[in-house]
Amino acid sequence: MEKKLKKLLQNATRVAPKISKKGELFELRNGLVSPYPQTRKDAIKKTIQQMTLGKDVSSLFPDILKNIAASDVEQKKLVYLYVMNYAETHPELCILAVNTFVSDAQDTNPLVRCMAIRTMSMIRVDKILEYVEIPLRKTLQDENPYVRKTAVICVAKLFALNKELCQELGVLEDLISALEDSNPMVVANTIAALSDIYESDPTVVQLPLLIQKHVSQFLLALNECTEWARIVILGALAEYTARDSIEAEEIIDRVTPHLQHVNAAVVLASIKVLIKNLPLIQANAESPIFSKISSALVSLMSTPPEMQYVALRNIRIILQKYPQLLTRELRIFYVKFNDPLYVKLEKIDILVRLVDPSNLKQCTLLVAELKEYALEFEPEFVSRAILALSQLAVKYSETKFVRKVLDIIVELCKTRDSFQDDCLVAMCNLLRHTGSGEEDMVAQVCSLAQAWGSVDSLLQTDYAKCNYIWLLGQFPARFNNIQQKIHNFLDSFTQEESLTQISLLITVVRLHTSLPGSLLQELLNLATTSTNEVDVRDMAIMYWRCLSLEGSNDDLINQLCNSSLPEIATTLDTFSPELLETLLRELSLLSSVYYKPVATMTKFNANRNDSLKGKHLDELKFMARDEIIKNMNEDHLLDFDDDSNSAINASAANGSTLNDLNDLFDFTPAQQASPEQRPVEESMHKLSLHKNEPSQEHSKSSNTQDLLDLF
Repeated sequence: MEKKLKKLLQNATRVAPKISKKGELFELRNGLVSPYPQTRKDAIKKTIQQMTLGKDVSSLFPDILKNIAASDVEQKKLVYLYVMNYAETHPELCILAVNTFVSDAQDTNPLVRCMAIRTMSMIRVDKILEYVEIPLRKTLQDENPYVRKTAVICVAKLFALNKELCQELGVLEDLISALEDSNPMVVANTIAALSDIYESDPTVVQLPLLIQKHVSQFLLALNECTEWARIVILGALAEYTARDSIEAEEIIDRVTPHLQHVNAAVVLASIKVLIKNLPLIQANAESPIFSKISSALVSLMSTPPEMQYVALRNIRIILQKYPQLLTRELRIFYVKFNDPLYVKLEKIDILVRLVDPSNLKQCTLLVAELKEYALEFEPEFVSRAILALSQLAVKYSETKFVRKVLDIIVELCKTRDSFQDDCLVAMCNLLRHTGSGEEDMVAQVCSLAQAWGSVDSLLQTDYAKCNYIWLLGQFPARFNNIQQKIHNFLDSFTQEESLTQISLLITVVRLHTSLPGSLLQELLNLATTSTNEVDVRDMAIMYWRCLSLEGSNDDLINQLCNSSLPEIATTLDTFSPELLETLLRELSLLSSVYYKPVATMTKFNANRNDSLKGKHLDELKFMARDEIIKNMNEDHLLDFDDDSNSAINASAANGSTLNDLNDLFDFTPAQQASPEQRPVEESMHKLSLHKNEPSQEHSKSSNTQDLLDLF
């Protein structure tokens, strides 16, 4: 009883750190080699805290590694967390712990086995991969599903590090057989691992064939796994094309219940699977499955703003395929006062696409809503609302309705300062849609533009200036002093952007019979000699040659001058059919937010340690020593202690650390050990050398000093 009490007191004792001028790393190193277990554990926690703050504590690697042999799982977890971090940044240091990894991969605790095999697969050093085969094979066949699900992910990591070695070891066959596992999490992790391998090299595994063979098993596992596993399985099902309508209906029946899941990612992944199979069952707009998809999309509008934004971007894709899907849910997408700006802009775009062009009442309600948005104070939101008004008028396409919208835009242009650009673009879009036959609308827009003073300084955007110049050329009789207006733009021709330059060139050529010849000559000179835009120069050269032709060129000149833009059928952006099908297959992925297929998005290679590949073990040893000694020397540069023995103590500490490194690097195997047992025996030998419990002799000689240190 007395011995147990002493041990309990020893384990619970914490030694307060001394006040020193040698820096925090010096104090942490002292804590890591303390004879008290709880003090060592506190020092490890503080080291992890410094690591998460971004401070380089790699010089403490040998001292941290000595504490990995503790029976405390929490402490071992902290040490492995430290090692995992430096597996990415300092992989040459992680070679110190290779034997410990092999030993822990056979531990009785499944959590320890997982940490060991996970960390081994993260270290990007070829020599360490030689020790992976036996632990990886054992963990793939482990009795604990938690260990198996970790091991299958490690196969994908091993494949990324060394594809040839992974194929030689034959672990890919074990990975494929894991698809037959009884645990849903193991199946999901196996699909994720196979997907990564297939993406990097499609010739290694036949993923589509494997998915086809295990579709029924995937459908059964959906209801028994976690959210992340469901997303992975649904992603695999989305890549599978059903053989017939019966199989498609079965998939839809199994996936439909997941539309009510609380996780937005599961909902979007389920919708992706349903949309993939809907064409096979030839469902119409009145089918119950469409109402369920509609309800699921509406439920995403009650999520946080970031999720709403992703959902709105995906809804934009779905609406082009099924425009009638959400026509009854218009009010759900009305902008709220507390919505962030990026959500407001997406909602306006969805509202215009949702409205039924045959429903006058719905269009009238939306016009009133957009008018309220145009009276807000956020400039981007107001600009988007004004543009949406013109888009809605073009979509409904009834003359009386278009006139009503034009009146609203004209009123906004007169009352809202600094929004003339957006109002002018919106009005010109309406004129292009209705044509020049609506004289009252043309007169209304031109009279408003005529009342503006210095237009070249009033309009700021290139698109707005382009539309204003188009008005001058299309309806010159409705503007006074048109020559002066064009000359003002000509003075700043070289500073204008390409759209304004092209529009000015077209307008001057169109009106060259009513304008002075010097104006046309000056513009052609500027467009061919003073601009860097290739399109502007080519168009100017074409016009110059056409106007310089001898003989009967009146017909050609009339065609150039009297040509008009085609009528605008819609001002809404649309995807091409090929891009739409690709984005529908990639719903809920990052590509659906950027509207760019995954194939076109460049990948960033995060392998920063390619310099370690092909290095021999001796070279890695020296690299690890140099890294730690360098960090230790940097610590001593901050030592301002006046103690004359500080240099001697520093050199002694360096020598002690180098001795520890020599012990850690001792990979000499016992001759009697078999190749399979050799790493384990080496690891146990290292752990016995680096036990942190103080010996009896040490405790007798340092008891007095320890008591003094407490004070």
